Amino acid sequence: MRFFFLLILLIGCSGMRPSAPTRSVDHLRVLWSKNLDPSYESGNLPIGLGAPRVFNDIVYMGSLSGDMSAYDLESGRVLWVQNDKTPLGGPVEFFKDHVAYGGLSGRLFVRHYLTGALKYAIDLGAPIESAPFYFNDRLLVYLRGHQLVHLDAETGKILWVYKRAVPVTTTLQRTTKPLVLGNKIIVGFADGFLGALSVDEGLLLWETKLVDQAKFIDVDLNPLLVAGSVVSGSPSGELKAINPDNGAVSRSYGVSVMAHPFLKGEQLVLGTNDGEVVLMALNGEILKRVKVSDQPVSAVTWWKGNIVAASFDGKLRSIDPLTLKTVGEFAMGYEYSAVFSDLVVNEDYLVVYSARNRLYVFH
Repeated sequence: MRFFFLLILLIGCSGMRPSAPTRSVDHLRVLWSKNLDPSYESGNLPIGLGAPRVFNDIVYMGSLSGDMSAYDLESGRVLWVQNDKTPLGGPVEFFKDHVAYGGLSGRLFVRHYLTGALKYAIDLGAPIESAPFYFNDRLLVYLRGHQLVHLDAETGKILWVYKRAVPVTTTLQRTTKPLVLGNKIIVGFADGFLGALSVDEGLLLWETKLVDQAKFIDVDLNPLLVAGSVVSGSPSGELKAINPDNGAVSRSYGVSVMAHPFLKGEQLVLGTNDGEVVLMALNGEILKRVKVSDQPVSAVTWWKGNIVAASFDGKLRSIDPLTLKTVGEFAMGYEYSAVFSDLVVNEDYLVVYSARNRLYVFH
């Protein structure tokens, strides 16, 4: 598939010289930006896969140089910086007065959200490249080694560990954001399965294979509860609806997506591997679709009454949901500036982190 080859190209690229970002109209106006590119030798272009988060008008962003920084949302002023001596590849999670996040060393950090003061840190044994997930005074951390670690959020005490044996050698190493339904944690795995674990013990309750190929079969689309079903899938297969009680597949939607779907009213909003933005009814009927790029759409969100889509061509597009016409466009202007992380919305602000380690805040 085209986007897999693009991803491999991004990882291996080098020697690119940036040009200035451009925009076509004022629907996507940059309020401020930061260049978080670490120092590197020619031939080893660092690709940013992390994502920003916003809490109480503060933007939190980790960098590959090991800095966790807190910025004022409106001005971009640095509020605090802590260097954790490990590349930070995943976003933070918030709970009470703290932020939790991990690094490629496998160390989990919990800091006060206003001061950056360390509450505790714990080594979990494998790189952490996604945000911890907080619920019921617990933290759930997905590790690169196909492990899920369940901790007490206040103390860092490990309550249980689920280890997945993944025979597939070639994976994207992306992970889903877990979905908690009653006593079940629903999560995707790198071997093509979606599964449900018990909250209290981490026991596997059911598993369902959603894609059957040789490689790149990670089920890494965030599980989404839609009309009583869980919608998830892999970029290598079709989006599917699954019964959360037993894991049975009830529907296949006939589209392949890399962008996490989201629900807007009674419609699913999708960004496809074919560069389309699709509006779909809950029964799977495609209501509207438009091709916005010759390359895959990597992220979609809703902002200021429009759909915002990021694609592998390094562009953000603001799309009118009624006409599906592009009403604003922003080209990040750097070679290999695709967005592999979430597009983060906080009221009138849109926060974006590009693969070239540029943090943008739009207003």
